[in-house]
This record gives sequence, C-alpha cells and structure tokens, in this order.
Amino acid sequence: MKKLLLIDGNSMLFRAYYATVYGRMMKTSNGIPTNAVYGFITMINKAFDMIHPDMVLVAWDSGKPTFRHETYTEYKGTRKELDQELIVQFPIAREYLDAYGLQRYECDGIEADDIIGCMARQHPELEIHILSSDRDLLQLIDPTTDVYLMKKGISEIEVMNEEKLMETMGIKPSQIIDLKALMGDSADNIPGVKGIGEKTALKLLKEYDTVDNVYAHIEEIKGKLKEKLETDREKAFLSKYLATIKTDETLPIDITALMLQPPKEELHDFYIKYEMNSFAKNTRKKEEVTRDGTYAVVQKISEAFYDGHSVVYADIDNENYYDATLYGFALSKENKNEYITLEDARKDPAFLQYLATKNDKAVYDAKNFYHACHKNNLIAADVNFDIMLAAFLVDQTISDYEKLAEKYHFDQSIHKEDIYGKKGKPKLIDFAQQSKYAMLQAENLYSIVALLDEALQEMEMKDLFDTIEMPLTRVLYAMEKEGVYCDKAVLQKIADETEAKINALSLQIYEIAGMEFNINSPKQLASVLYDELGLKAGKKRSTAADVLEKLVHVHPIIPLLLEHRKYQKIYSTYAIGLAKHILADGKIHTLFNQIQTQTGRLSSSEPNLQNISVRNEEGKGIRKAFVASEGHVLLSADYSQIELRMLAHMADEEQMIDAFNHDIDIHTKTAMQIFDVAHDEVDANMRRSAKTVNFGIVYGQSDFGLSEQLGISRKEAHTFIEKYFASYPKIKTFMDATIAYCEEHGYVKTLYNRRRYIKEIADKNYMMREFGKRAAMNAPIQGSAADLIKMAMIHIYQKMQEEKVKSRMILQIHDELIFDVCEDEIDKMTQIVEEGMQNVMKLKVPLIAQANIGKSWYDAK
Repeated sequence: MKKLLLIDGNSMLFRAYYATVYGRMMKTSNGIPTNAVYGFITMINKAFDMIHPDMVLVAWDSGKPTFRHETYTEYKGTRKELDQELIVQFPIAREYLDAYGLQRYECDGIEADDIIGCMARQHPELEIHILSSDRDLLQLIDPTTDVYLMKKGISEIEVMNEEKLMETMGIKPSQIIDLKALMGDSADNIPGVKGIGEKTALKLLKEYDTVDNVYAHIEEIKGKLKEKLETDREKAFLSKYLATIKTDETLPIDITALMLQPPKEELHDFYIKYEMNSFAKNTRKKEEVTRDGTYAVVQKISEAFYDGHSVVYADIDNENYYDATLYGFALSKENKNEYITLEDARKDPAFLQYLATKNDKAVYDAKNFYHACHKNNLIAADVNFDIMLAAFLVDQTISDYEKLAEKYHFDQSIHKEDIYGKKGKPKLIDFAQQSKYAMLQAENLYSIVALLDEALQEMEMKDLFDTIEMPLTRVLYAMEKEGVYCDKAVLQKIADETEAKINALSLQIYEIAGMEFNINSPKQLASVLYDELGLKAGKKRSTAADVLEKLVHVHPIIPLLLEHRKYQKIYSTYAIGLAKHILADGKIHTLFNQIQTQTGRLSSSEPNLQNISVRNEEGKGIRKAFVASEGHVLLSADYSQIELRMLAHMADEEQMIDAFNHDIDIHTKTAMQIFDVAHDEVDANMRRSAKTVNFGIVYGQSDFGLSEQLGISRKEAHTFIEKYFASYPKIKTFMDATIAYCEEHGYVKTLYNRRRYIKEIADKNYMMREFGKRAAMNAPIQGSAADLIKMAMIHIYQKMQEEKVKSRMILQIHDELIFDVCEDEIDKMTQIVEEGMQNVMKLKVPLIAQANIGKSWYDAK
C-alpha cells in the first residue's frame, strides 16, 4: 500500500512555537521570529525519515467560524490571544510548504482535523499516517491508520495505533469521542460533564463502552456521580457532537497531486532568506559539469599563461592565512590547467616574474592571496580581478566559496575536506587528488570571470569594483599584516578588576535573592525573578537585557543584574577573549572582511574589534590595551556625523545643508524644530531626543521604535517624526522615492552605484515588507558612507606610499581610522589623514574629520 502522510498544520506550528519560545527566541538578523517555523520543519523532516511517505498533505484551519461555532458559540472561546511572534510565522510556514512543493489545504466551515478525517476515511486503499500533537485525532485510528503523536518538545514522537491506544489508555479509537463527551476539553472549551475528569471518564467507558450506554444505564450509577451526569446530560451529548471529527465531507483534492517529489529549488532560497543555514546545507544543488580541459602537474608553467587573461588559484589548506600551508598554485586558461608545487614555483623565474608583475590575472580572495605569497617569501603584485569580490557585488548572497560554487554549478566531484580533512582532523594528503582539486577550482573560477565582468558593467558597478574594492584589498592586506599592539598586562589588570566587581555584585544579588544560583543561566535567573521574587512575568519569562531594563525601577536586584552582565562581557569577551588573539609579535591581527555586510561596510573578525563598546566608560577602558609601538603614537580620526551629512547631500535638503555649511549643531537645530523652541532654549534632554530622532530617521525607525528608545508615548513619537519631516520635507520625499524605486527595481543604490537587493520589499509577510522599507531607506546612506571611508583609506594609503612614511594604517572601526604614527611624522600624518578624509569626495556639505593623538587608542579618542 502507498503511504499518505496527513499533517495537522496548526497543531504542529503551535507545538513548535511553545516548545521553543521560552529559550532564546530564534530570529533572523532583521528581527523576523522563526522559532516555530524551524521547529515545524524539524518535526516534518523527522516524520519523513520515520514514515517515508509517498504522498503528503498539510491541513490548516482557515481561521473562519465552523459548524461547531454555529452549534456552540462558546467553542474555543477561552483561548487567549496569540502572541504576535506566532501570528507572523503562519504565512512563513505556508511559504515553506510552497517552496518545498508540499500540498496544503484549508476550507471554510471545517477545521484541519476534519480535513484529515475526511481524507483518512475516503482513502481506505492507502496506508494513512497522521502527524499531530492533538489527541482528538486518535479517534481516526483504524487498521490502516495510525497517529504520530508529538509527545515532548519537537523531538519525541509516539506512534499510536489500536494496540498502543488500548495499552496506554485502555480504550478503543471510537471511545476518544466519548471520553471528550464526559470530561470535556478545556483547550477547545468543550464543556463535558462538570466534575468528571479523565480517570472517572475512563472508568465509565470501561464499564459502559459509550456515553450513550452510560445514560442508558444511568439508574445503575449511584450518588454524586449520577447527579453530575444527570445535571449535564445535554452538555455531554453536545460535547460528543463537538468532539466528533467530520469524515463525510467531499474534498476537491486530487490524490495524485499529493505525490511527494524532490524539493523544489526555491526551498534553498527559502532557507537562505530565513537564515536556516543548517537546513540550507542539505539543499545545495549537486550538478556535474562536463569538462574537456587538460590537467597537468608541471615543473614550469607554460608560457601560454603569461599572455592575456588567466586565473591563479593558491592551493592552501586553511582559509585563515596565519595557520595555512601553501602547497602550490593551479593556473587555468581556455581549457588548459596546470599545477606547480611551491618548491617548483620558486625555481621558475618566469612564474615568479608573472606573480610579481601587475597583469591580467584573476584570483579568488586577493587579500588572502597576498598573505599566502608573503608568508612564503613570494612577491605578489596587485591582481587585476578578485572573483570573490566581483561575485559578491553581483549577488550579495554569495558570501563564501561554497555559495559561489553552488550558484555557478562548479564541478564539486572532489571536496576540500576529502583532500585536507576537517579542521583539527587533518588527513594524509593524496598529491594526485590534491593537484586535481586545485586545477578544478582554477578552471571553475576561470569559467565565470568574463561572466562576472560583464555583469559588473551591466549593473554599473565596474567603476566601484576597479577604483574602490580592488585597490582596497592591498590596503587591508597591509593593515592585517601590520596588526596592532595589545598590552597583555593592561588586559590582565582589567580582568582582575572586573572579576572583583563581578564577585562583589554576585554576593549582593545572592543576598537580595535569598539564595545562590547561576546568574548567567537564563532559566535559573527567570526562576529567581518570576517565582522566588514574584516579579510580573511576560508570556516568555524573558531575562533579555531590554526586558530587564524596563524593570530597573521595579526591584533593586535588576540594576545589579545589568551591571553584572556588563562586567561579565568585559571580562569574558574582551579582557580574557582578546588576550587569546595576541600573537608572538605582541600584536592582534584582526581580519577585515569585504563580503560580509550588505551595506558595503567592512566587518572585523578573529577577533571582532568593531564591537568594543563605547556606551560606557568601562567598555571604553578596553581601548587602553591597544597601544602604539615603541617611539610611535596612535592617531585616530573619525568622520563627524557622516550619515547625516550623507543624508543631507543625497536628499538635497536645504535646511540641513545650510546647518552643516554654517557649522550649526544639527541635533540642536532638529531640537528647535521638533520642540518649537529658540536656539538658547534647547536643553541637554531636548538635544539628546533630537539626536535619537536624527539617527532614527536614517535607519527608518518607526514611531513605536522611537517611543521605546526615548521612553515616551507612541503618540508623542509620531508627533516628533511628523515635525521632523515638516522641518526637512525633502528627506521625506527622498525616503518615499527610495522606497518606490526599490519596490519597482528590487534594489537601491549608493552614490557609487553599489547595489543592495532587498527581496523583502515585495514579501507577502507584513513584517518582512516593513523591514524591507527600513533597509531601503538606510542602505543608500550607510552604503555611501561605507564607500566614502574606503575611498579615504585608499587615498591615504597611496599618499603614505608616495611620502615613504614609516607610519602605518592599522585599524578601521566604522567611521574611524587608526594609525601607528612615528613621533617625528605626527604633523605630516595629521595633514595626510585629515586632508585625505575630508577631500576624497565632494558633497554639498563639508566633510569633517579631526585627528587625535595618544599613546593608546583610549587616549587618542
């Protein structure tokens, strides 16, 4: 018999949500909750593995009143209003089913249970399996139908058939209806007989079989039980009717359309969109590409590679260049592929000259290529084309080699792990396989260079690629190679002081709580706050910082907990965490990433130096550990209010442009507008609120978000925003035009034509569309600011090369550049940096960047 799997969509999504909501809420990077959908998919996948169905149907409630509501208006009347975080996931779950190609069905007037009941009864020729957490469906069990019942969380499934039901409950499937008739169901507000619970109901059914038979023998029943049954006789039969799943509705469902097919390609896109990377890995396309090229291991590279366009692939075993071993190079050109070992490459003058000459060669990850060559004492000139950067500009979902290989259908018949093993588990290398793998990658990459180059030109990003992204690879390589000195003694002092504060705070917290517990455990902390201390808990009993901040005046333990968290982060992430990244040269060599942010901003990793807090003095104190080299100082310069200046220029907003051109404080100017006061009447609180509004507008903040941030009513926040746009009308016009452009084209652009595609702008889900609008408003501004500082870095680096200074650029932190400056070059470097940052781009407003000097990063701020 063929197997039909019937899935109770509502039940499964509810189960998935409430099984995961009390931990850390799973959300995408743009704030869309996905915990229920993730659990929903996990349970379906598990059912597929257990059942191996031939056909699948997911049944849903339509959300409209049913025949049960017509009979009993209080049906399901006691259910609480659903969490907004669950409501928004229903369309996402349906989107998943459509992306997979799984059939779904809902029908006004009946429930998902009824759809499942009708399908089960109308197809006796099939082996029916029902997936649900609703015990009502146990009434459908028969010799060809069983129920896969979710028992605990999203992982434990119990298979219920006739034998198992009798074993666990002592009743037949049909008696499930009679059980509900007697005991009722609080979840659905089915009344039953008041005062009769499951134990008594089962006892009656064991003796009398059905509720009808109970009442046929009512005279045999004595005492209070008889009285209860007689009082609620009408409710018992009403409950039986309500609990009976409909099985006689003719559904317009073509059984052949339910055949389970391999997932559609859109499923992978769904997983990427909602950042479910663990699922995405299993849906990658595996497409073999026919090859007709030649492959050869050579001692000298053929002369053909030195003329015209070719690809060079550095054969390294690890993406982190500090730990990587360079084995050799693979070259590809027009169906010709060659591999040369590092040892032979060093003996090949023509190849060394080729490496050291700026020519028409392409690589994947130019910055890493420079590092690999430098580490092995090879001179590498600037490469002409970085395939990694080009691919990311064309499609920002391609943030690593695996995604590139998937999109362009690379031959992946040999995997890197097959050659080198997994991280920490190296393999004995088979040289024949290794060289073949490297040549395959070179050939794969060669096949898409012309395609990417053409796409960059069509998308008007070739200039951005050639004049910003490519030159920047050399600048970032030099910065990573240089590194920044980090004083371990300073970090240790901070660690000791912070640990003492953590211990003191812990004792205070224990005293107030009246008990010791793990303060870093959300579960234990929730128990202390909401059970032991009796604080009012939300539905999720959350201990997140934003929740605790709202309780700061409610109980004296809350400020102590927030302080404890602050010091715990300083201790573990910075004081201890940063020390692990100090290498033998006494420096931290952070990695700068060009393909990790959709706005074009650089990101920092291993370690991330861009997330060192500046919100409080203790966080800033970490910067004391970053120091200049001997006989040098640190020079720090950052742009003043760069995103607001960029906004004024791009929106052509005269009021704002005039304020910047006359050096009027923009936050004071905005405070005057939204509070209707004169310049000398603006106080510190007004200016602070205006600053929040200014930057909130840049990020497309709503009145709700602004009200939360300022601690004011939503109405007041709405008034602030209205006054802001009335004061700066061209900003509103610019924002609306930007959203309209994005809705029409699917992307927005920076001043230098960097595109950001925003699929969410046309999404069916309201929250996703709203995120898309906010992203559309912010991306051109933040992206243009990112382009600006990259241009400044290139300009300053080239000027430093021309002047042959001993000073070095060492860090970029958002809108800030940091240099290790020789003391006798302070004046020259100050001029180079300030002029470079202020004059690299001409706007309708002045660019302001002021250099500060200090022995440490802290002092230079």
